[in-house]
Amino acid sequence: MMMAATLLIGCTSCEAKNYPADGDSDTPTPQFLGAMSPQQALAYMKTTENLIIVDVASRNNFERKHFVGAINIPIENLNSQEERELYLGIPAGNPVILHCRLGMIVPGAYRSLKELRSDIPAISYIDGAPLFDEYNSWKNEQEHKNENGITGSERYLGGLTPSDALEYMKSTPNLYIIDVREDDWYEGYTQFVGNIHIPRTQLPERYTEIPSDRPVILNCGAGVQAPRAYDFLREKRADIKQLSYIAGTPLFAAYNNWLKELKK
Repeated sequence: MMMAATLLIGCTSCEAKNYPADGDSDTPTPQFLGAMSPQQALAYMKTTENLIIVDVASRNNFERKHFVGAINIPIENLNSQEERELYLGIPAGNPVILHCRLGMIVPGAYRSLKELRSDIPAISYIDGAPLFDEYNSWKNEQEHKNENGITGSERYLGGLTPSDALEYMKSTPNLYIIDVREDDWYEGYTQFVGNIHIPRTQLPERYTEIPSDRPVILNCGAGVQAPRAYDFLREKRADIKQLSYIAGTPLFAAYNNWLKELKK
C-alpha cells in the first residue's frame, strides 16, 4: 500500500495556502471544508501547500489510477478498526483532501476523519470523479525539470506533424527513435534508420529500457498507435528528457535519405 504524502507547489495565478507543519504549537482550529466539485478540488490541490491526498477507493482501483503521491486507505477492503488506525496514521498538521472514484463512499470517510482528527487543519473531499490526468500532468510539469531547465511544456511536445517531426529529428542531437508498431506491421516494412523497436503492447514490460537522458520520439505506421504509447510513457516515465510522437504517416524515406547524405 502506498503511504506517501504529496507536497504541492502553488500556481502563479493564485496565492498558495499555507498551513503549519507537523509539530507547530499554533495549529489553527480545524476547517471542515466539506465537498468540492472536481474542478474546485483541482484548483485547491494546485494551490495548497503540504496537502495530503487520501484515496479511499479499493486497492484495485488505486492500482489502476491514482493521484501522484496519494495515500490509499481502501475502506471497502478494511474492517472498522483497520480503517480507524489508518486515519490515525495520517500526519498531523497538514490539510487533507479525500476522494474515491465517483464521490459515493468518500462522504463517510470525511465524517470519520472529522471525528477522529482535530489536529488536521483543513479537511475536504471531492464530490465526483477526480481529475487524475489534469492534476498528474500538472504535477509532473512542476516537479520534473531537467538540468538544462526544460519546462513541462518543453518536455512534452505531444504530436508533431510528419513534416515538423522530420525537421525536429534532423535538428535534435542524440535522438532516441522508438517504433511502436506490432511485429506484423514492422518486419518487412520501411523503418527509420537507427530506430529501436518496442511494440506498443510490450511497453508495460519494457518501458524501463528507455534512457532518461535522451529526447525520445515515437512513431508507428499511420499515427494510430504512437499517441497511445506517448500517453503511457508520459504517465510512467516522467524522467525522460523530452517526449514526442509523429501524428501521421512518418516520412521514413526523407529522413533516411537525409541521414545517408549526412554520413557521406
